[in-house]
Amino acid sequence: MPPIIGQDKDALLAVLAQAGLTDISQIQPLADGLSNHNYHIETPTAHYVLRENADAADSFCSREQELFYWRHLAKAKLAPELLWVSGDQRYYLSQYIFAQSLPSFPLASQFAPLMEDIEGRANLLTEKAILASGTYTLEQPEVPREPSMASGYQELSLPNLSSKELSWKELSWKDLESQCSAATFDQGETHIEAWLQSHAYIKLAADQQAWSLSERLALLDSLTPNRAHSLLLQLLQQLRVQATGPYHISITEQWQEYHGQLLAFAAADKGEAWQSRLAQLLSIQTQIYDWTATLADCLVEPQFCHRDLNPHNLLLKDNQLYCIDFEYATASHPLCELAVVLATHQLTPAQRYLLVWQYLAGHPGLTSDAIKAIPAAIEMYWVFAVYWALLMAAYTHGERQQEYFDWFDHFWPLISHAS
Repeated sequence: MPPIIGQDKDALLAVLAQAGLTDISQIQPLADGLSNHNYHIETPTAHYVLRENADAADSFCSREQELFYWRHLAKAKLAPELLWVSGDQRYYLSQYIFAQSLPSFPLASQFAPLMEDIEGRANLLTEKAILASGTYTLEQPEVPREPSMASGYQELSLPNLSSKELSWKELSWKDLESQCSAATFDQGETHIEAWLQSHAYIKLAADQQAWSLSERLALLDSLTPNRAHSLLLQLLQQLRVQATGPYHISITEQWQEYHGQLLAFAAADKGEAWQSRLAQLLSIQTQIYDWTATLADCLVEPQFCHRDLNPHNLLLKDNQLYCIDFEYATASHPLCELAVVLATHQLTPAQRYLLVWQYLAGHPGLTSDAIKAIPAAIEMYWVFAVYWALLMAAYTHGERQQEYFDWFDHFWPLISHAS
């Protein structure tokens, strides 16, 4: 984007002067958040981020709570340092982190159909043949016969690939943005389990030794195209041990709070487009009740949760992820953190499987059967997304309101039983 010019620049310069910055070389817009605007500020000696909060977002978060957690996480070296806050809490000035790229091993275009088939059948052998070798050239591998989701068996035939077709590339973390529904997560888990089961038969027939969970996870880890799942796990484990502070809300309480706000707006004339989307939400209240009950049943104790760890809120530097945007941070259900990562990151079924098992291992805040509640946690992540979109639409008008309607329509199909 070009640098800010004209009236907007003058207004931002006045804000920066309040923060003690006057020798400004450049003001560059960064990608907008859905509820704030961010600018890269450059001076002759340093770089900063200026964030401008949207008025509508004030109804969703306590600025005091947001700043409490931001400062706490910055002290723990898990967030950029917060340097200045305007008196009205509309503007924040923080450290600028020069994010690094994630090395990734992309699959050649010839393999796209086979990789898509992973979501429909247990064909992770393709990933194994490409990624487990650790080489840039492949000979035609001997692929075992693998049971398909239909009856019978099928042979997988892999093309010969050149080193040029199997070269590494660099991804910015935001390039991992994707959407995963609970149904897609369930499907991937089923296929991974089926593949591991078939692989176990081969191993047991060969050496008659038990196949431990650590061996299975190590095998899956060798099939991954990048280390995104490992970096996410590291961050989740670091966040898990942070102090919860004085703030807390359960998933059920969050749902009730959002729902109460919507019903208050329903009494006003928000127009047919808004009311029709409210009717859609009202049609799945029974399912929402069931999902929240499932999550309550597996909770032992809450933990600190960022609650919005989507790829745009994470920065990679020196092999570590840093968080930004703490508008929704609080103490809450441990599956909140896992659900948003699973729902918003482009991870293979193998990476999701690894992340789930390693995150849940010995987690003190969850029951031993909490894995069964992960689909409900993903459902509730998307439920909160549509609540957020409709509430933001209630606070806005014109083109901006239509933008939030579009977000509602984008998130809605990701919820099970949504029509």
